[in-house]
Amino acid sequence: MTSRVIDSLALRYEPVILLLGRLCIGSLFLMSGINHWLDLKLVTHFVMGLPGSPEAWAMLAATVEAASGAAMVLGFRTREFALLLVFFNLCAAVIGHPYWSITDAAARWGQLIHFWKDIGIAGGAFFVLARGAGPLSLDRA
Repeated sequence: MTSRVIDSLALRYEPVILLLGRLCIGSLFLMSGINHWLDLKLVTHFVMGLPGSPEAWAMLAATVEAASGAAMVLGFRTREFALLLVFFNLCAAVIGHPYWSITDAAARWGQLIHFWKDIGIAGGAFFVLARGAGPLSLDRA
């Protein structure tokens, strides 16, 4: 009985649910990207081991976050930006939170949490990739 009620509500309010999901994931990245652009040092320490300039990597990360966040909020080229967010978050997990290389137990635990947080966000982006923006979006305008 309960699952039929939930299914019915989900179908009836699917456009609004998809919009709310996009707003939630998009606002996370939009806010993060803007904050990273305002202070690139927030990102540079995560990318020190990569070849090239840490500042260039930080600018790229901030741009991906801000542009993807705005695209999610607006529902603009949603599937393309969702795919970008999948790759971005998988890379952020591996590059930014290598918990396996940390010996301090408290620091290791913190990085483990951040690693799996990024994996979870990639999972949310996979759902947006599969479902698309929904009718309340620029993609459907």
